[in-house]
Amino acid sequence: MFRARLLLCQVVCLGLMATHWPAGARAGQAQPDKIALSEGFEGELPDFHTYQATYAADETRARTGKRSLRVTPQGASGGAYFRLQGLIDPTRDYVFSAWVYAESEHAASLYISASDGKTRHTKGRARREARQGDWVKMTGQVRAKEWRETDQEIMLAMTGSQEIWVDDVTLLATTVPDPPSAVYPEVERRLRAEANKRPLRLARGKRVVARASNGAFAPDSARVEARAVRSETVQITPDGLLIFAIDADEPLYVTGSVRLTPDSDLRPGLRVTILCNTTVVAAPMVAAEAWESVGNRLTGPAPEITGTRSPDRVPLTEWLLPKGRSYLTVAGPHFRPGGTFRALELRALERKVAPPSFQFALLSDTHLTTASPGEWMNAKMGNAATPEFAATLQSLAKEGIDFAILAGDMTDRGTREDVQVLAGVLEKAPLPVYGCIGNHDSYHSSSRPDLLELAGRLFPGGSTDYVIQKPPLRFIILDASYWRTPEGEFVDRYDAKNAHGIGLRPAQVEWLRKTLAEDTRTSTVVIWHYAFTNRHGNSSCGYKLPSALCLSSQEALGLLEAAPNVIATFCGHAHWNEVNRVGRITHLQNPAFAEWPNAFRVVRVYPDRLEWEVRQPGNRGFVRESFLAYKALSWMLSTGEGDLAGEVRF
Repeated sequence: MFRARLLLCQVVCLGLMATHWPAGARAGQAQPDKIALSEGFEGELPDFHTYQATYAADETRARTGKRSLRVTPQGASGGAYFRLQGLIDPTRDYVFSAWVYAESEHAASLYISASDGKTRHTKGRARREARQGDWVKMTGQVRAKEWRETDQEIMLAMTGSQEIWVDDVTLLATTVPDPPSAVYPEVERRLRAEANKRPLRLARGKRVVARASNGAFAPDSARVEARAVRSETVQITPDGLLIFAIDADEPLYVTGSVRLTPDSDLRPGLRVTILCNTTVVAAPMVAAEAWESVGNRLTGPAPEITGTRSPDRVPLTEWLLPKGRSYLTVAGPHFRPGGTFRALELRALERKVAPPSFQFALLSDTHLTTASPGEWMNAKMGNAATPEFAATLQSLAKEGIDFAILAGDMTDRGTREDVQVLAGVLEKAPLPVYGCIGNHDSYHSSSRPDLLELAGRLFPGGSTDYVIQKPPLRFIILDASYWRTPEGEFVDRYDAKNAHGIGLRPAQVEWLRKTLAEDTRTSTVVIWHYAFTNRHGNSSCGYKLPSALCLSSQEALGLLEAAPNVIATFCGHAHWNEVNRVGRITHLQNPAFAEWPNAFRVVRVYPDRLEWEVRQPGNRGFVRESFLAYKALSWMLSTGEGDLAGEVRF
């Protein structure tokens, strides 16, 4: 009886809290919550569907009560599935959750799937939300609009790549609040309307100082609330936004500082993100002694350690403030308060801004897919990344950006379905977009043919290795995503048992050598998916930086360094921001777009230099959704000094 009441309490609380962001506005009258499934595995087990797995009640391990469900895969992965047919009302939203025990990170998956009579598709995938000892709570949702008339054989899957234990499974028909990405546009509109009442004005060679009372504040990016600040200071909440309106009669090079008293939570990582429009102008960190993630050094949560108190003064990088009205934002770090804002100082430099020859955007790891969001270091946004990517291309074109380059992992699974998603965005893109093959784009022998057929505009001349002439620059784009077999052959498909790294085929190395030699005068930028070099060491918050190289990195780097006119390389792959200057070549590694920090670069090209800056998408709600607060992994946005903006001279 006690256990039944406990599960009922969990379900009711789940309906109120499990989505981990506050309720936004929902149209219509909310229906009462209804429990569709509540299972603690104390009595007779349900008749599960299974796939490559066995299951049994287990009294050796339980989160509550005396038993849990043990699921043992028989192959690389497998699972047990609740049959939900007859339990689902397609007019309702649903929240589902379970507590899972597994020996390693990412061993377990929890999701709802359905068949359309031909294939199965995932409706909603759970995220890790909380930890209680060795047990992790996973929570997901399916909105009413995601149910289809053709849905049949609806199931709740509990799968693992190794043996897992599951307890306290719940499925609740409820009203799911609008996600932050849907609420944020109205939050932004109200914030700007309030900030517009007290604009700051900046002119060349001048300085301006502002207090919190000069701005507008929203305590939560997922709640429609914005207000004037009545005091000189304000506490930056975890997802709070403090913004200032800034006017300029001409484009200006600007720098400055923010005075921000640190919060008492000194876990290593991001303090706040400071942006001008969408350009990141500061990402100060709490630093600690060298550390790694718990469990998996790359994808596990941050350890519970304490760093050192940071200085109050946060310097801003130099950036280009456009003509007209802009907005400077101090955004909370998602997993703790950002500290107490005390003052903003902006200084416009005397240097005059000249129009560039052209501008381009460099994006990487968009991971476009038909699948639901999943988890890596933070949340890979899955099909939710597609509209934000499309909106970003629209915004870039409106600004006057001439073209965009995607530095690999354009799709998530390299399937024809994922390529069709990418092609759909490109068909409506208002600017040219060029592509590069990443490891996620080359899982199948059909991946490249599908890309060339459906998204051929990415690859001029119909080859995945190609050259773009954009005076005063030449771009060389390389496809280094061929999988090496144990025999040393490079093949066009991924085989988990036989893949021993990834890189260039020998013929491609010769193509690169020949292409470099054909023109030794034009300043050249080389782009592929992987790092040409990494500095290792510790990031600015103490994280031990790993490597993002491929098998061909060292050989290719030797060719680039031997060429007298290679000035820079761009890549993605690692999902973190890193800039390394080795000799005369600047190596710029992009963060991921589909996963936090959701960042990319914009580059302005002049006759004698290129200037670059780091940006994030305009929808701060999307950025928030991609951050997993329970992991507190925020080191990826800025890993070292000078990686948010800079220039390369030639």
